[in-house]
This record gives sequence, structure tokens and C-alpha cells, in this order.
Amino acid sequence: MVPDRLEPAAIGFSSHSGWAAAVCVGGPLSAPCVIERSRLLLTTWPLPREPYHDAKRGGPDEAVEIVAAAAEEARVLAAEAVTGFAALAGAHGYELVASGQVLGGGKPGASLSQSLSTHAAMHGAEGWLFREALIEASQSSGLRAVGVIERELPARAAAALGTSEGEVGALVQLLGRDCGPPWGRDQKVATMAALIALGSASSRAPA
Repeated sequence: MVPDRLEPAAIGFSSHSGWAAAVCVGGPLSAPCVIERSRLLLTTWPLPREPYHDAKRGGPDEAVEIVAAAAEEARVLAAEAVTGFAALAGAHGYELVASGQVLGGGKPGASLSQSLSTHAAMHGAEGWLFREALIEASQSSGLRAVGVIERELPARAAAALGTSEGEVGALVQLLGRDCGPPWGRDQKVATMAALIALGSASSRAPA
């Protein structure tokens, strides 16, 4: 028998150049569980994992093409991943309602030339390219997309759960123990991002 209302679920993403760690968490927030965790590819050969670095080595026209192709593939792969998570959550009795994206400390330059101006700028632009693909895929799927700067994760997660940062850390450790390895830094921050997103979506749910 299908329940009248599915429990909510959210995905957390910790992205890197060309891939992201993803953890899908189901509610309620008082007793969350990990539905699935995986490593998502956001680029495939022959497209580069570091498109801005490749673009730097080419001419202006080639640089535009390299970055545009990488961004388009990242959007396609991110959309496929979000759709897959939604289906998986539904199969487990949950409704995917939100996503949380771990953010870095800044954003890329406003123009391609600014993004290619320094090594640090290239890394920042690449990080944002893949994060943006995941955020856009979430929004296109009707999910509430929440971005959280990494250093703010513990405090934001504690506020969402109505508990202390220490208890959040203990909860994340417990969820990882239930899942088994790998449960490293990426999985932990992705889980906190998912919990924050789940709390944000739940606070806006109709009564």
C-alpha cells in the first residue's frame, strides 16, 4: 500500500573538477537516513576534467568552444544524475524535494579572460562550472537548491536540526558507519549539505 504522503529527501553534492560526491538523505530530520551515495562523473573523455586549464593553452576561439562543451556536458550529466536520484528515492518511499551544494569561497571572473587570468582564477572557474551544472539540474527538476559555503556547514546543519555542531558531527559519523566505506570528507560535507537542504525544504512545506 502506497502511503498518502512520501517522506521528503534531499541530495548533497561536494563537487570537484569533473566529478562530484553525492549523498541522498531521507527525512524526517529527527531521524534521517542515507538512501544512496555515489560518485558522479560530470565530464567524460575526450572532454577535459579541467576545461579552463585546457582553454588557457588554446586560442581565444578554441577556448570558448572548450569551456562551452564542458559546461554543456556537465549540465547533461548532472540532469541525468538528479533524475536517477529522484527515481531511486521514489522507489524507497521518498520524494526528492531539495539539493544542497557545497560551495567554495568565491565565484569565477565575469568574463572568460578574467577566468583565465591566473591559476587560482582557473580553478575557481572550474569549480563553479560543475557546481552550477548541479544547481541548474536541481532547479530544472523542481528541487529547492541550496548552496552553503563549506566552512558554514556545521553551524547551518546544527540550526536545521535544532541541535549542536558536535551532535551534527556525531550524526554524520553514525550515518557513515551505517553505510560503510567510503565515508570521507566529501561524503560528510555532502551529507551536511543534504540535511540543510532537507531542513530548508521542510520549513517551507505546506501545513
